[in-house]
Amino acid sequence: MPRAKYFQTLILNILGVCIGSAIALLGIWSGIKAREHTTPPGSVERYNSSQAAVCAIWLFANIYFVNVMRAKIPALQFPVIMYSIFTNVAFTYAPLFQTVSQGESLVKKLLEGFLTAFAIATGVNLFIIPITSRTVVFKEMEGYIDLLRKILGAQTAYLQSLETTDMFAEVRGEEKPDKDRKKRNNKANLHPAQTPQAAALKSAIAGLKGLHGKIYGDLPFAKREIAFGKLDAKDLDEIFNRFRAILIPLVGLSTITDIFERIAERRGWVRGANTPHDQAESWDPAEDEAKTEEKRVWNEVMKTLHEPFTVIVAAMNEGLQHASLLLEITKPPRKRKSEDEESKSPDPKPGQPEFSKFLSNKINDFYGARGTTLKAWAREKGLSADQFDHLHGPSVDKNMFTDTDSQHFRDQQQLYLILYMEFLLYSTGVAILELVDFADKKVAEGFMEKNRLIMPGGRRLKKWVLSIGKEDSSIDTESPDSLENGSKNVYMGAGFNPRKDPEHLPPATIWQHFGNGLRVVPRFLGSTESAFGFRVACATLTIGIVAFLKDTQVFFIQQRLVWAMIIIAIGMTMTSGQSIFGFLMRVGGTALSMVFSFIIWYIVDEKTPGIIVFLWLFIFLEMYLFLKFPRFIAVWIVCIVTQVMIIGYELQVRKIGVAAATASGQPYYPIYELAPYRLACVAGGSFVAFIWTIFPYPISDRSWLRRDLGSTLYLLANYHSIVHSTIDARMHGTEGDMDLKTSPGRRLEKVRHKVFGKLLLLLPSLEQHADWEKWELTIGGKFPRESYENITLRATNIMNYLSLISYATQSWSAKDGGKDYPNNIPTARRAWLHDLTLLVDKIGPTSHTVTSILSMLSASVRMGSALPPYMQLPEPYNLNKRLEALDSGILDARHVEEPGYSAYAVMQVTSGLMMDDLRRLVDSVRELVGETDFSFRVDTSESSFESTVIGSENDGVGGTKGKKGKRD
Repeated sequence: MPRAKYFQTLILNILGVCIGSAIALLGIWSGIKAREHTTPPGSVERYNSSQAAVCAIWLFANIYFVNVMRAKIPALQFPVIMYSIFTNVAFTYAPLFQTVSQGESLVKKLLEGFLTAFAIATGVNLFIIPITSRTVVFKEMEGYIDLLRKILGAQTAYLQSLETTDMFAEVRGEEKPDKDRKKRNNKANLHPAQTPQAAALKSAIAGLKGLHGKIYGDLPFAKREIAFGKLDAKDLDEIFNRFRAILIPLVGLSTITDIFERIAERRGWVRGANTPHDQAESWDPAEDEAKTEEKRVWNEVMKTLHEPFTVIVAAMNEGLQHASLLLEITKPPRKRKSEDEESKSPDPKPGQPEFSKFLSNKINDFYGARGTTLKAWAREKGLSADQFDHLHGPSVDKNMFTDTDSQHFRDQQQLYLILYMEFLLYSTGVAILELVDFADKKVAEGFMEKNRLIMPGGRRLKKWVLSIGKEDSSIDTESPDSLENGSKNVYMGAGFNPRKDPEHLPPATIWQHFGNGLRVVPRFLGSTESAFGFRVACATLTIGIVAFLKDTQVFFIQQRLVWAMIIIAIGMTMTSGQSIFGFLMRVGGTALSMVFSFIIWYIVDEKTPGIIVFLWLFIFLEMYLFLKFPRFIAVWIVCIVTQVMIIGYELQVRKIGVAAATASGQPYYPIYELAPYRLACVAGGSFVAFIWTIFPYPISDRSWLRRDLGSTLYLLANYHSIVHSTIDARMHGTEGDMDLKTSPGRRLEKVRHKVFGKLLLLLPSLEQHADWEKWELTIGGKFPRESYENITLRATNIMNYLSLISYATQSWSAKDGGKDYPNNIPTARRAWLHDLTLLVDKIGPTSHTVTSILSMLSASVRMGSALPPYMQLPEPYNLNKRLEALDSGILDARHVEEPGYSAYAVMQVTSGLMMDDLRRLVDSVRELVGETDFSFRVDTSESSFESTVIGSENDGVGGTKGKKGKRD
């Protein structure tokens, strides 16, 4: 583990072992007292049933309690395992003790063994190739910058491909068998109109978002470390904030692929894989001639954008290299002898002092050249300069569309998309320039000249101690055990666990407050965590009972069945999918350890030095696989531990002799017998753990996936509400001073970034739940995996669009809103924004409706209940239409130089995409949970009058004989 994570785990493990030793001593003492009170004078009987019963009760209670804590606070995962191992060994040997001193001797030896192992591990962590959390974060940042440069290249390749290709046509490649093609498309969520360049861009963006979430999770540990370096915790935060500012517009640029795909779908030129063609734009005839003309215009526009895009992307690429060199995130490249004076450009190179000014000039040149592209587009449309500045508006009646109106909407959509691309690319450049300026500032202030001692502040350490087991140290409180998948937990907010009790009013008297306290007990006992703790305790005692019965006590000690109990403590999980996977992985890992032990022991002819060397070699290779393939962590953990125990036991016997090794009552087994015994113990323990996971009823990964998906949608509704509040504050100038932490704008920003980071952690984890689901046995109908994948995809898209809207509307801020835009007149900018604000206030945007819909979808998915009938979805294009009806000039092309206009174009494009994804999200949820249908239909005939009332919660079907209702 990296140093900060290791020390956090070490502290918790030591606390767990020390508390376990104290509890073990108390249990052993009480068992001995039970023996003393129930043993007749002069008796020499070794077994005492009362002592065994007391020890069994202690073991059951301890395992139950610590596993409740383990399920409640996943951060205590490893301390609970240490505690469980300690108590399993102590309480299974406790019935053999006749005096307290014997029990103290065992606990002392166990405690010394644990602490010695911790001390050795600490020494290795500190002195043998030490790895700090800061090193991990810096490596991730290095990979982040490399990935950013790769994405810029992929973005350039995609935009250049639009100069010649038909972006609205289905991509036809080499024909594959239908089964293979379906499997491949389902895996990659490919669209019929998605080109290879678009697929490569989306893949790179997905990798960047995953890495961003990983840095978000590792950064708190890096900030808590004591280190000898140059960048402190605040600097790491600043770099991460700059990364976020680069990520959002880059994600927005990648949605250009989605935009062309949606246009092709909505106009009927391709058929969407998951959406029926019933959302065609009413103003577009969707003819082949229109498609040809649209393709021609975009080809010419992209040719015009080729040179400025190539120049600015090359400059941004060098800017990333410059920042990484100055901040020492990457090492400077080696100078080649071939680089002579003739090959050097007069332009500053990355790492040189004047590079920041050079990059700023390039970005300003790109912004100033925007008019060239717009004029080229106007020429393609056959418009003069005056016509371009005064594009006429459509007719006021939104239900009637003339050919002129259709042309206007097509032209406006194209203009918005051009502004969309230019604005986002320019915003990416500005974000990279801010990173470059930050790097130059750190160099100018002398922080990068020499290393210094970096200490975490007392406030940070206090927050760390108080945060263990709370919000950001784990995922939400209802996530399954995550030992094997290594996933992180996200706290979903108090709204998910409503505090209001529909059966009780708030307490008003002392007695009522006391009653509320009593009600905590049954609520705790009936919780999911309590059920999990009870299952683990039952599984442990299923094997442990052998140690507490007179006829089997000796057998338990001789056959080392305590190892099977330890396997239960390590491998018991809450869900059946993980349990099946873990069972197979642990048995497979133990089988590998048995084979490897034979190889290690016999390949060197049983010579001790050779055995030690080969043991080290095998552990080294297994740890490499442990880190390389974290999905199979259960295999390598069990393999390494079992291998060490087998070889270590044999070497111990060779050192101390058979007589000393068998003094505890355990017979000696040669390695060819001991290894199979270990395999049998692991298989038995894993099988018992699996049985108690599904008995008396299983908790499936499918149900967890559904609940977590509902949690994601709720968090997305929260994020949408925050973004809406942010936009409102920016439009009305109520953000306050953004330099003050207490200002409304800063508080909104903090919450927005926090929720965004949680979504980046949570959305990828849904894929892990879906992977565990594959291991579950299907009884009955198939699991609707495609519906869950569609919901996850739409939720991810909506999150991306909301982030982009929040980022783009920064230019609407009252303070320094246009500081990054050359040739900007603040008075004109604010006047234009003021007019837009008044109109938007009169219109009444549909943001609250979107938040309500996302909340209802969350509740339906989480509870498995049908959607309410007649859900009204907001229209995406009403804002444009009504704005132009109220003021036909506010959205004219003459305003394109206004930063707010470009931001509005981005907002309009992304809101249209978001509404489209929202409709598809509602369709997917409706397909998953159904919709309540209260429609009424009367069937009449000559001979009879039949009426059928249909009220169903399953796609409008009321029983087996009901007829489908027709909505009003």
